Amino acid sequence: MNDDKEIDLETAIREVETIIKELERKDLPLDEAMFLFEKGLELINLCEEKLKQARLKVEAIIKRGEKFEFVGLETARQMFKDEDKNLR
Repeated sequence: MNDDKEIDLETAIREVETIIKELERKDLPLDEAMFLFEKGLELINLCEEKLKQARLKVEAIIKRGEKFEFVGLETARQMFKDEDKNLR
């Protein structure tokens, strides 16, 4: 599903909803159900990653809110890694 990385969040969610409706069919062959289940899981993982990236961006802005400075994802990741280490 390499091409799914280019799918936006809303499209991926709609595809998951469609897959769920298909999986609810009682006459769905097992092979097709397994294929749809795996595709659905991949899309859900993609959605989670996109939401995580968005959260990191927002939290990075909030974290440095007094300066209203935007930091990139790598900087945000490092900030949260450092913060997590300090909490231990």
